[in-house]
Amino acid sequence: MVRVYRLVGIIIFSAMLIVCYFLEVSSKETNPEQHKVWSEDSILDESDFLRRPPFYEGKAAARISYNYRILDKPEVKVAVIVDRFHSFIHKHHASDYLIRHEAYHLKLAHYFATEINQSIKEKNLTYSETHQFVIDRIQRDRQYQKLYDRETNHSLIRAKQDYWEYKIDSMLNKSIDFPIFQETENIEVFFPETPKNLVLSIDDEKFNGYLLDKYGVKFWIVDIEFNSNDTLTIENYLVKILIAMGQSEIIVDANIPHPKAIFESYSQDTLENELVLDKLLLGKKSTYWLRTRYPIVEENEEVYKRMANQFFNSFKVIDE
Repeated sequence: MVRVYRLVGIIIFSAMLIVCYFLEVSSKETNPEQHKVWSEDSILDESDFLRRPPFYEGKAAARISYNYRILDKPEVKVAVIVDRFHSFIHKHHASDYLIRHEAYHLKLAHYFATEINQSIKEKNLTYSETHQFVIDRIQRDRQYQKLYDRETNHSLIRAKQDYWEYKIDSMLNKSIDFPIFQETENIEVFFPETPKNLVLSIDDEKFNGYLLDKYGVKFWIVDIEFNSNDTLTIENYLVKILIAMGQSEIIVDANIPHPKAIFESYSQDTLENELVLDKLLLGKKSTYWLRTRYPIVEENEEVYKRMANQFFNSFKVIDE
């Protein structure tokens, strides 16, 4: 009889645990605080990490949880949904830098959702047709997410983190048309984010341009308002300017690989501890000074130089 009572007690206790579990799950699923739709303008902060961190951290100081949800109203589309109840961050690791790393996971997911939604429109897919289409496409997202964490070592390699932020922003903004120097001619150069206006003073003259300071790199383009193929005079002029700006160890590249370039140099700013790459590129009506600056850290130089080269190579004269 004692055994029967004990067995009944165990069954009742187990049933109560199961009921409590499903009640908790049900309350979470209906709790309006659990889910957050991620959009282009969304901001991630510490309040979005509501799960208690696991006892054993492993490599993850934080993890953002999200999924793709297919919506059918007012139209069929895919949304990125953040699950705040399954996202955690260890308080002693919490920082703006770490949260930004997690936010770029969501930005990357948003990019793939945007691609999927474009295909849904082009193919005029129904709600049911969209399911299999999404399953096939989100595999790319999973692969990219793993690569992002692996290459940055979950944000610990700062230079690689800078590069991935640059890369993801470039993916998101690749279709943005940002006109520059329209009063002179139709020039195109790609910034992964909208740059600020820049006014550069040289010998009491002011020249207009654009500057983006992000990803550990400064990118600029300036219209220096002349058009000449006298490369020797230009070289002497630019070297004097670079010296006046405080650059040292100036190396002028005699073998200019860029088809539009009439001057290229590599120098150092020892006060700012930065490497400086300069190019003068010819338009039809004027000449444009493109520059990138990035930290002097030998093991990271190739990462930053990759961003610099992508910036230089994006220069186009549209009206040719």
